[in-house]
Amino acid sequence: MATLEKIRQRKKILAIVIGAALLAFIIEVGIEALGRQAGNSTAAKVGNEKIDIMAFQKRVEKESARDQNNPQAQQLDQATRQQQVLNEMINEVLLDKEYEAAGIYVTDKEISELMIGKNAAPAAVQFAQQAGAESPAMLYDFLSNPAKQGVQESQVAELRAAWDELQNDLVDQLKITKLQMLIAGGLQANDLDRQQMAEEEATTCYINFVKKDLASLPDDKYPVSDQELKAEWDKMKANFAIEEETRMIHYIATRINPSPADVNVANKIADAAYLALQKGSGIDSVRLLGTVKIDTARYSADKIPSTLKSWVTSAGVGATKRDSTAGANKYRMYKVTNKLVSLDSIQINVVAIPGAKSTQDSALAMLNAGKTIADVAKAIKGAQGDTAQWVQVVSYPDSLKNKLAAAGSEYFALLSNEQGAQMVKVTQRKAPKTFFTVATVTHEAYASQKTIDDARNKLQDFLNKNKTAADFEKNAAKAGFNAVEAMITPSTPQLGQSPYGGGIKDSRKAIKWAFDNKKGQVSPIFSDNNDYFVAVALDDIYDGGYLPYTAQNVKQMLTTRVRNAKKADALMKQYEGKAKDLKGFAQLMGTNIDTTQVVFGSNFASKLENEPAIMGRIAGTKQGEVKLWKGENGVYAFQIVKVEKAARVPSKDELNQRYAQQRGGIAANPQAIPAILAKATKVKRSLIDFY
Repeated sequence: MATLEKIRQRKKILAIVIGAALLAFIIEVGIEALGRQAGNSTAAKVGNEKIDIMAFQKRVEKESARDQNNPQAQQLDQATRQQQVLNEMINEVLLDKEYEAAGIYVTDKEISELMIGKNAAPAAVQFAQQAGAESPAMLYDFLSNPAKQGVQESQVAELRAAWDELQNDLVDQLKITKLQMLIAGGLQANDLDRQQMAEEEATTCYINFVKKDLASLPDDKYPVSDQELKAEWDKMKANFAIEEETRMIHYIATRINPSPADVNVANKIADAAYLALQKGSGIDSVRLLGTVKIDTARYSADKIPSTLKSWVTSAGVGATKRDSTAGANKYRMYKVTNKLVSLDSIQINVVAIPGAKSTQDSALAMLNAGKTIADVAKAIKGAQGDTAQWVQVVSYPDSLKNKLAAAGSEYFALLSNEQGAQMVKVTQRKAPKTFFTVATVTHEAYASQKTIDDARNKLQDFLNKNKTAADFEKNAAKAGFNAVEAMITPSTPQLGQSPYGGGIKDSRKAIKWAFDNKKGQVSPIFSDNNDYFVAVALDDIYDGGYLPYTAQNVKQMLTTRVRNAKKADALMKQYEGKAKDLKGFAQLMGTNIDTTQVVFGSNFASKLENEPAIMGRIAGTKQGEVKLWKGENGVYAFQIVKVEKAARVPSKDELNQRYAQQRGGIAANPQAIPAILAKATKVKRSLIDFY
């Protein structure tokens, strides 16, 4: 019973699902069709195995529920969450197929050792401790036999589900660890590998060099033909492979900001709120405004936010302050509404006694006669309790707080009625603390309906006049818009998203439009929230397995490569045979001699990191010899002035370990494994079909 009470008091380890039905409805709206579109029910297909849309939806609901108490996670765009969940499910299918093919499994004995063994996983130990159990084995016994503790099955169902989920996670971790070991074990260094690594890492070359940057030559003197671009694309074709159909678009995203008139209105509201806040010692005058947000919080002196601590502790009740750091078009102000010295925390033994007054009196007598809580629970059906529980009482009603402050060393009835009582014994008190109640009033300037309508009308007027993708791109800047180029796939969850986030929320429907329409078309306005109006122009469609050389970003890269090769050839012709030493090449290039050092065990050298092929060229050059070399970004003349050998030769074990980390470890990386497996298995993502 003690374990159950501790479980109840440690709710943070459980996912508290609030409004599950509403959440499910929201998810359903996000994935509109839910398999009803033309009978399609497949969110993705991995090889021959399908991921059903309903199984996917349940997983999204689960992830959303888990994040309900995480404000940062709650800000995640729903389409981004859905794509992340789908990728996780795809990776799980890929890994499960590989586990089966490799004969990787986890035995019941291994699971027992993981969860309840003497050396149980740290996560299992932590879980048990947070649930109030001394060990995972004790918690497992409680979950397996709740009746022994007088607890109903339904009371432990939620905790058992969390325990089972933890077990599944740990089993998955063990499987991936076994696969990593299998991969790494198959990538062992042989004698030649060790010899090569030892030689590469033992030699340091000190280099003097000069460089003529290709960017210093004018581009217009080195034109690039379509035929040259196609030839370069043919050589590099593998670099432009695409796993999904890809579409090139331009989009306009008009942020709906408050106008100067809207900001002026907000300023007046904030000024009125501050005048109201200054009246009296309370905040009723501010509440009457009804246009601002009011939050109140009680802080002990040591818990006051650092930005307010000095002011709050020195200000009297009724003092007010405006915050000048709230941000653009945001307003924040404070008022100290109360200050009191109060009992803070106490440690208690608490026992819940069901039944009439006579039963309560009998239980109280037993407790004060020295009987344990377990003794009382045996004598009185339904009695339960716990010892040494710390509780904060500063927010309790004065009637209860006064009882606790005046309590002696015996049990007494803190609360009681005809149905039962709560018996409490105070075992320890912390010294009284000073508490401050602070009201925070906030307001923000929002775009008015007029501002919103004006922004929509301006964008709509532009779309009415520019009905092709070419006109859309050509005329956007003239109309005061920024047409952003983007390459999207069916798996792109948001427009404007980068590896660091920052995408446009609720823009998935604009992406969906781009995959439902023809090249050259322009979309209507999309507006799923009050932050942006979005319009899209579909420039091109790439579905042939490779991005063509005409794709704009590909064309730009190829153009740079071809043009740089021409520039480098011209410079080589200009410099070859014209100098014998670095000083002479420096004069020809109009630059100074620089220095660096090269260790061949490394993948790059300082100041030469953008030239991957130069390492091999240096390795084939004799000390003292001056070489002229054409790189991708410049023309170089270099000379090895010193070669230094390491005094110590690494041991065989060191070389084996280094090989595993630098070469074998790459393939065994748990993040890399699913990506590698996906190369050998056809994966088709169909989530966009359900928007």
